[in-house]
Amino acid sequence: MIIHLLHKTRRLSRDIRGNVVLLFGLTLVPVMLAIGGAIDYGRAIQARQHLNAALDAAALAVGSWTGLPEAEVTQKAQEYFDANHAGTVAGTVGPLSVTASGNVITLSATARVDTLILQIAGINHMDVGAFTEVTKTQKKIELVMALDNTGSMGWSGKIGALKTASHELVLALFGDESVSQHVKIGLVPFAAAVNIGADKLNSGWIDTGGQSSLAGEDFQAGVNVLDLYTQITNRTWNGCVRARPAPYDTNDTAPSVGAPDTLWTPYFAPDEPDFSGYANRYASDSGYGGDTYDYDARQRYAGKYNGLTLTPWEDDGPDFNCRMPAVTPMINVKSQIDSAIDAMTASGSTVIPTGLSWAWRLISPTEPFTEGVAYDDDDTIKAIVLLTDGRNDIGGGLVNHNRSYYSAYGFARSGHVGTVDGSQAETVLNTKTATLCTGIKAQNILLYTITFKLADGSIKDLMRDCATEPSMHYDTPTNDQLKTVFATIAKGLNKLRISK
Repeated sequence: MIIHLLHKTRRLSRDIRGNVVLLFGLTLVPVMLAIGGAIDYGRAIQARQHLNAALDAAALAVGSWTGLPEAEVTQKAQEYFDANHAGTVAGTVGPLSVTASGNVITLSATARVDTLILQIAGINHMDVGAFTEVTKTQKKIELVMALDNTGSMGWSGKIGALKTASHELVLALFGDESVSQHVKIGLVPFAAAVNIGADKLNSGWIDTGGQSSLAGEDFQAGVNVLDLYTQITNRTWNGCVRARPAPYDTNDTAPSVGAPDTLWTPYFAPDEPDFSGYANRYASDSGYGGDTYDYDARQRYAGKYNGLTLTPWEDDGPDFNCRMPAVTPMINVKSQIDSAIDAMTASGSTVIPTGLSWAWRLISPTEPFTEGVAYDDDDTIKAIVLLTDGRNDIGGGLVNHNRSYYSAYGFARSGHVGTVDGSQAETVLNTKTATLCTGIKAQNILLYTITFKLADGSIKDLMRDCATEPSMHYDTPTNDQLKTVFATIAKGLNKLRISK
């Protein structure tokens, strides 16, 4: 087409019908070259953009490798670079250049783009170059996963999918290391309460003397639930605890013996009256001699625990709604974290704030757990992953005198989760969850939230608002997609900052 137009131009230049025709012929070539130059220049710009994208992908990859010889790093970077520019750069791409100086890695590459139009002016190609520089992320990572272990997680393979995804996240952060110098991970399995470990009984965090305002909530004055455990022949306190009285249930205040409400009351779900409509009946009320229909008095009667033996397969008992394994404080040993993940089970109802509050306590630098570095440590990234497959639900509004199942907040009739009829339990627990999220984010802890196979829109909104950013909330409707979400979170925690 270009040759045809030039031929026309030469004919016009010989036309004797006027100077206008001659002028048009003289200006046509530069105009066409300008248009063609813009087209070729645009192609070169696009090639450079694709080149930059491929360089960034290679840079993010090589920065996470430590201890490799420089030649091997260069080889791996070339492989990532080739895989990411293949088919995207309209030209011949030269070899990748990789140089390292301390923690800074520089990558550069060039491409030669053949011209389409400018060839008529003797310009056969255009050379473009791209450059990127990355700084290895030297910051350490402290991560706590607060993972829903409620009964509904036992449906449709969800608990298995959660274990698989969690293992892969751990692998992505640890890499080939079995003991990491840069990564610590903790685990909080939660349902209606959290198990902090029976070995913490004499830690100074537990209200062993029955001094907390919660101590006499479900029994007669002066009854210590730890004494009740000693009366049962084959059950001991498993490490589950009540939520502290407000406001300590939603903050990071350290426990103090001088302030009993800052301590944690051992969890003991009372035997409920021997009547239908009660969920947790495991001891006979036959020794109770009071008013038959004084349900509260029957429940508070402590003599029924003396010499009580529960069958090994008994679903009810003092640990009702809290039968998950103990939390795993942040550690840097991969095998121990994997073992804790494998031990997770599905049982109980959902109280999100108790799981989230203990995730905060595991990552906090203050007691009860002190594995976390100071909040203002610039060399450490702190992050929490919170996953739930359900809304806050303790059976609020049940038509018995307790008005709910037992949980870390006791029975609804106690008033900790709304009015005594329990109808406001979900709303109150949602508010407590939001309060925790605000407190956690105020400490610059990254908060990732996941709703897993969950249809309820209100809890999705709550979890989205809880996340550090809306993009850090993930809604996963399938088991396979959960793996992708955990991989994305791991990549985000591992990734390097592109400095140039």
